[in-house]
Amino acid sequence: MDKTLTHAEMLAIIEENGGRQENILNILLALQSASEEGYVDSGMIAVVADELGMSETKVFEIASFYSMIKTGMHARHVFEVCNSTPCYYTKSDEVTGWLESALGIKIGEVSADGMFSYCYTPCVGECDIGPVIKVKDTVYGNLTKKNVIELIRALRDGIRDQ
Repeated sequence: MDKTLTHAEMLAIIEENGGRQENILNILLALQSASEEGYVDSGMIAVVADELGMSETKVFEIASFYSMIKTGMHARHVFEVCNSTPCYYTKSDEVTGWLESALGIKIGEVSADGMFSYCYTPCVGECDIGPVIKVKDTVYGNLTKKNVIELIRALRDGIRDQ
């Protein structure tokens, strides 16, 4: 979505994802995905807490515990570099080197234009095409320096919108 979520839209997302405390991860992930900013903000946390009968502190604790849920601003495109053993052996460390060189940032930093950052992630289940990176829900494998640079260019130019 390219707009701020309304209260009604948040309520609909909560309901569509079970509307109960045991569904909180799905709810938070769905809200994050629907958010233009790509993270769960304090307003969303307040609505979730109210709807699920939980304290805002508890909802924030849950949201901040899981790495896949973002609770603050981050880069528009986050490259998650798989660092599981199979990807390590297929040179995932080279992928981080290519990203560092191409983006001019170290792991965990955000590029000056706010478009990119990268981090490690545990296994994404695509060991047969390692090394891999994940951008939102899309996994890119059999990476070379050339196709990593091409992916960065495509995302920067809006050719791909992950």
